[in-house]
Amino acid sequence: MKIEADNYFAIIPEWILDADISPRAKNLYCILWTYADRKDNSCFPSVTTLSKRVGVSRANTHKLINELLDLGAITKQNRVKDNVKQTNLYFLITSKPSVVDDTTTSSSIADDTRGSTADDTRVVSETIHRTITNELKPIEQEYVDEPQVKKIDEDVLKQRKSLYRVFVDELGYEPRSQMEKSGWFKVCKELAEVGVTTDMLKGSILAYKKHWNNIDITPYAINKWFGKFEALGKDEIRKKQMQENPTLICEEKGHHFIDHNFFLYCIVCKLEQKK
Repeated sequence: MKIEADNYFAIIPEWILDADISPRAKNLYCILWTYADRKDNSCFPSVTTLSKRVGVSRANTHKLINELLDLGAITKQNRVKDNVKQTNLYFLITSKPSVVDDTTTSSSIADDTRGSTADDTRVVSETIHRTITNELKPIEQEYVDEPQVKKIDEDVLKQRKSLYRVFVDELGYEPRSQMEKSGWFKVCKELAEVGVTTDMLKGSILAYKKHWNNIDITPYAINKWFGKFEALGKDEIRKKQMQENPTLICEEKGHHFIDHNFFLYCIVCKLEQKK
């Protein structure tokens, strides 16, 4: 039997409520909670669904998601099925990710309880000598811990920058805010990791423009639907190459000669051939 209630509520941790992010980003966090699994705090609503509930465009919804990602209020993972990108998987973080090393001993417990320390910490044990904030521990700690910084190979970085430049050239503008730039570079990183080249990206953008010319194109949309547009993109690149070099048409479909008495002339690639 389905249980129904007169009222439903979404929660938001106090540290997020007081964080220096936009009110709509806080609203988005609450909305994500309405979809979250109560066992692992995960959910995967589409950006379209979220944008409708927040009341902003898809592009602005991506900006709000990036605000929560930068704050550490959520983490995001890509989902792929049959080589087609699915909606992103989000994990909601309930506690502020802050751990402080200290040499506090049991003798300071009484002082802590009287509020004499500045960070409101509690002693975990006398032997470990470590303090943590009194926030709840995240359910999935592996999604909170920051990955170790790795040195990026120069060729990999060059490939990401090339993909970034393709977006700038094809979309006709550069991102203005640092948050938007970070979002674009994150898209380029994900595309480069699966082996996407600049030609493949150009083809996918051309296909997107042709088949969805009434929808604003964004790097996030290309990244989400890249698997679907890859084959169409190859066709668009081939057509563009044929327009720029008619010889390719004749190589694929054969010459279209007309007889000029002493020689044959191809009306496509302008080739002249003796009879």
